[in-house]
Amino acid sequence: MKKLTQKFALMTLVACLALPLTSMAEDEYLLSEATYKSLNAAQEKMEQQQYRQAEADLKKLVGDTDAGSYERAVVLQTLGYLYSETEQYKLAAQQFEDALALNALPEDVTHNLRYNLAQLLISDGAYQKGIDLLTQWLDKEPQANSSAYVLLATAYYQINQFTNAVEAIRTAIQRDNSPKENWYRLQLSAHMEMQQYNQAINVLEILIERFPVNKTYWDQLAALYAQQEKRLTSLAVQMLAKRLNLGDKDTVLRLANMYRYLNIPYKSAQLLQKSMDDGVIERNFKNLESLADSWLAARENENATQVLAQMQSMDSSGETDLKLARVFISMEQWDEAAGPLQQSLEKLPEAKRGQAWMLSGMVNFHLGNRERSEQHLNRALAYSEVRNQATQWLRHLQNTQPDKDDA
Repeated sequence: MKKLTQKFALMTLVACLALPLTSMAEDEYLLSEATYKSLNAAQEKMEQQQYRQAEADLKKLVGDTDAGSYERAVVLQTLGYLYSETEQYKLAAQQFEDALALNALPEDVTHNLRYNLAQLLISDGAYQKGIDLLTQWLDKEPQANSSAYVLLATAYYQINQFTNAVEAIRTAIQRDNSPKENWYRLQLSAHMEMQQYNQAINVLEILIERFPVNKTYWDQLAALYAQQEKRLTSLAVQMLAKRLNLGDKDTVLRLANMYRYLNIPYKSAQLLQKSMDDGVIERNFKNLESLADSWLAARENENATQVLAQMQSMDSSGETDLKLARVFISMEQWDEAAGPLQQSLEKLPEAKRGQAWMLSGMVNFHLGNRERSEQHLNRALAYSEVRNQATQWLRHLQNTQPDKDDA
């Protein structure tokens, strides 16, 4: 993961300075009138973005206050806010650290300042110091929001404490009604670093559920399933499918492909068929071809022939006709195979007709058309890829007596 950008930490650092200036009841948290006026003037210059003047005034004021005093701590804190606003994060962190080290600020101010400092330290790459400070803050902030745990998880990840990173990001996700995509990605990365592939699969399933159009997640999940092939079960994918938005055509097609990848072609075919019937995906040639291939892989030949028959009018190449004929032949439905074979011979270019001639010879043999069978088998001899098969059928044809030809 990339190093955090500097601006990540600067979210709400400019706190209301009036709080420590006006709301403290105890004498130990009162500012002198001179210090109050100087701080107020510096704050006004900050609001007007007159940062150089404000910085000079605050630096002078640091020297004018007593060492270890509440006033000194407030001035340092204010100077830290100024540096934060001007993106001088190292200087800001130093001022906050100095202010906290005086142990002179009220507990609620100290508490808030500790969180601000932790943000700065982590954003500046001082991960362990930031973690120590942030965990102190969390100990006293039982209702902390998710962003604090995301920050903690990020810091842990940066120093390769992946178990702690996972624990922190899980807490962030549990505490948020709408967890962000990059939170899950952080959790995924941590699991992958620890080679916890089962846990990574669980996170990827959630990512796909929430962000189904991101192809990367599908590819990663497919790769992990392949790696864990002993764990491949249809149940895992079926449960995933129930959670997905199957009204989205991209989601449907990716899930159908995944079913086939995981050797669950029947589920792929069911999904494609239903999605076409519901109008989610188009009944075009490409989608019908995927449906036919899924039925064929599932050995549902009757369903495959119905789909291939729909595709015939969409394909002028002759390949679909030949494919349909092969399916009928595998089912020994010779009459049904004859028509598609003839259509394929009419459409296929001459160089690709070898298999069609050979299959037509075989089909005509079974239909009792011996002369036509012999003619087509002889035509097939001209094609090297089917020559051996055609030769064997011709030999079989010659060795078979006509009166026994009852194919």
